[in-house]
Amino acid sequence: MKIWKKGLLILTAAALVAGVFLVRHWFVSWPLRFQGELDRFFGERAWQCISQEEKESRMYSVIDRSNPTYTTKRPGEFREWNIAFQTAQGEEKVWTISDHTMRINHSKHSLLSRERYSARQSLTLELMQLSFALAGEEVGQKVLGQVLPEEELSCLEVDISYHGGNPPPDFYDDLAEEEWFTSQKATAARYLESDLYDFYISVRAHDYRVEKLEEGQRQHLLGSLEELCQALEKKYGDNAKYDIYLGEGVTAEKEA
Repeated sequence: MKIWKKGLLILTAAALVAGVFLVRHWFVSWPLRFQGELDRFFGERAWQCISQEEKESRMYSVIDRSNPTYTTKRPGEFREWNIAFQTAQGEEKVWTISDHTMRINHSKHSLLSRERYSARQSLTLELMQLSFALAGEEVGQKVLGQVLPEEELSCLEVDISYHGGNPPPDFYDDLAEEEWFTSQKATAARYLESDLYDFYISVRAHDYRVEKLEEGQRQHLLGSLEELCQALEKKYGDNAKYDIYLGEGVTAEKEA
């Protein structure tokens, strides 16, 4: 009887340890913890976590208490997950989401701080950055591509950005509830129409890429500023807001 009880205690302890491990693994693994949110953003069974990696951070540190005689600091850690998905145009892409921003934020703000991100808010921030890139790519191909040939267009980085500094944490709760906030629907037009924040289209030419163009191509790109503005205003109408940089002194900005 004593042996039976001892064995039961050992099995119970082992089950408890395994349970704690599984809960912790679920808690820190965003693709498991937020499967529903990712299904909503990408589409059910339309995405896959193909790899993950744990890294050391250069942006924040934690207290190392491994030595009982004194404490010191060591680099913090964060996780990255590589997500494979399909765009609205049917193109296969891989995007990396990370809990790095959340961990940096938590290192600066206490548990009760209004500026502290929740894990769900941090995930929404990561997905927002992905949607910015997808929307910017669409603007480049479908709008700016009507003005510039491919080689000149490849010098530009087109993205969605915003004025007013970083949004407060509860902004991400509101964004996640928007019907259009998915990888298929979050277009530049949706962001420009939104009153959640002051969004605009950012167009930046990389000088090192421009320098590689032939002289005629370079002059055409630098001389295209007015046409690019007109193309954006024709496409997005009264909602058109943009900030364009093609080179030193070759800039344009339109606010609401």
